[in-house]
Amino acid sequence: MTNECRLSRRAGWAVGQPIRYLMQEALSRPELISLAAGFVDQETLPLEATQAAVDHVLADRPRAQAALQYTSTMGDAVLRELLLARLEAADGAALSGQDLAIDRVVLTAGSNELLYLLGEILLDESDIVLCPAPSYFVYLGGLANLGARSYGVAVDQHGLIPEALEEALQQLDSSGELPRVKAIYVCTYHDNPSSLTLAAERRLQIVETARRYSRHGTIFVIEDAVYRELRYFGTDIPSLLAADPDGSTVIHTSSFSKTFSPGLRVGWGILPTALVEPFCNQKSNIDFGSPHFTQQVMAAILQLGLYDQHLDMLRDSYRHKLEAMVGSMEEHFRPLSHVSWLPAEGGLYVWMQVAGVDTGSTGPLFRKALDEGVMYVPGIHCYPQEGEPARHDMIRLSFGVQPAERIRAGVASLAQAIEEVSPLPTP
Repeated sequence: MTNECRLSRRAGWAVGQPIRYLMQEALSRPELISLAAGFVDQETLPLEATQAAVDHVLADRPRAQAALQYTSTMGDAVLRELLLARLEAADGAALSGQDLAIDRVVLTAGSNELLYLLGEILLDESDIVLCPAPSYFVYLGGLANLGARSYGVAVDQHGLIPEALEEALQQLDSSGELPRVKAIYVCTYHDNPSSLTLAAERRLQIVETARRYSRHGTIFVIEDAVYRELRYFGTDIPSLLAADPDGSTVIHTSSFSKTFSPGLRVGWGILPTALVEPFCNQKSNIDFGSPHFTQQVMAAILQLGLYDQHLDMLRDSYRHKLEAMVGSMEEHFRPLSHVSWLPAEGGLYVWMQVAGVDTGSTGPLFRKALDEGVMYVPGIHCYPQEGEPARHDMIRLSFGVQPAERIRAGVASLAQAIEEVSPLPTP
């Protein structure tokens, strides 16, 4: 008899998220200024609005009883209707002619569950998902956990480059691996980690490219729009879903975690009709439907106008923090010619390059930054396994959690660490 724990192959594929180590480090050193975690600001969490919505749900006995009961696997019908109406209002005429029926809308416990379930119904071992390089590292970890391959595609200041996507698909076709390509993932607004927004003129190009290469079956385009409503400058543009006139290619996903409360765990997706039944079959075998009570609470928050009130406050708060971070970066990093960063109009992050310096967790800068009392996310964690080469000199900074004064202090400390580990300029 042996006491060996026999784990599944899938358990062996699972990779620990780098953010777990960063969180442990931050918790063990409360004096540390963490510019790493992409959490929401504790002080902005909507206590009063949530209390009002809960009271509203519980005040009506039949509604309260229904809220505490199971709901359908697809989720609460009222909230699904409200979400559909919000998207139609945001995209306007760009969505005209598309059949956006409620039976395409599904609710999940946050958008990560939705993304993972999509992987379970679409991906077999060694299947490929094309992703921007860099991409959301939690999603990349989820793909690895499924035994799938993430394949990086180049980006510029306007997001995923359509010509680079075309080139990647051509290469995979030439190598006989095109049948393995099941999806293209892109965070279309203020993405994590780079805060880039995919340019409006590129959206239709990406959908059309996916369709042209769908010779062995549909290559779906997964739109992660979780940061859409966290825009502080500039103007909104229609979703990627609006570039898919018959609704057969784009999977639209989003969540209330960043814009209202991560603790309520409410995410949603708008799926092509062909995916609704397999998605719901998979979901029903796992959880029999996401928490109904929090869905009812979110529906009440929208119905009472509390969500948009909170969004206005949240945007003001994050705009102030972004300005504090960028202002401090201008002050401390402009003299350093090897440091640069991308402009951010929304989201929670600033993506920075320290040319010639290894910014990884085993490199000199990460340890020196901890010694100086500041922490960041090493950019190397944000790159897919294959395709576009990973960069070792990138940093993701988050301004979501810390107050403005600690953001400024953290940037100053990071600048000190960079100066100490950077090679001296050649005379």
